[in-house]
Amino acid sequence: MNPTNFQLLTNTPIFEHLAEDDLGVVEERLISLEFEPGDLLFKEGAAGRYICFVVRGSLEVIKQTEGEDEVIIAELSEGNSVGEMSIIDGLTCSATVRAKTAATVMALTKEDFERIMQEFPSVGAQIFKGISTLLSMSLRRTSDDLAKLKAASR
Repeated sequence: MNPTNFQLLTNTPIFEHLAEDDLGVVEERLISLEFEPGDLLFKEGAAGRYICFVVRGSLEVIKQTEGEDEVIIAELSEGNSVGEMSIIDGLTCSATVRAKTAATVMALTKEDFERIMQEFPSVGAQIFKGISTLLSMSLRRTSDDLAKLKAASR
C-alpha cells in the first residue's frame, strides 16, 4: 500500500475501524484528482458521483441562498471528506464545493463504493458505518447551530 494513501485512510474517520488489508481494498479504487483555486469539485443540484478525501489544500463548502448569495458554510482541509450524502442516498449535491487553494483529493466513485459493498460486504459495512457516524455527528452540530440561531433571534 502506498504510504501516503495509507496515512490518508488511517487519518480519515470513515475508515478508522478498517484493518490494513481492508484499507487496501479501498486504496485500490481511489482516484487522485488535482484542483486549482476556484475549481469546482461539486455543484449544488448536480448529480453526486463520488466522495472525496482531502490530501492537500483547502476546500470551501458553499450554499446558495434564496437571494442567490453564496454563503460559505464550511472549510475543509487535510483529512476531511465531502460527498458522503450523495453516494449514500443517490440524490443531487446539497452544496457546491470549490477549491480555495490548490488541492489534491482522493476520490471513491459511487460505482466503486457499490462494488466494495457487493464484493467485500464486511468492508462495505464498516465504510457505511463510518459514513453514517460522520453524517450523524454533522447533523448534531447543525441542530446545535440551529438552536443557537433560534435562541439568538428571540
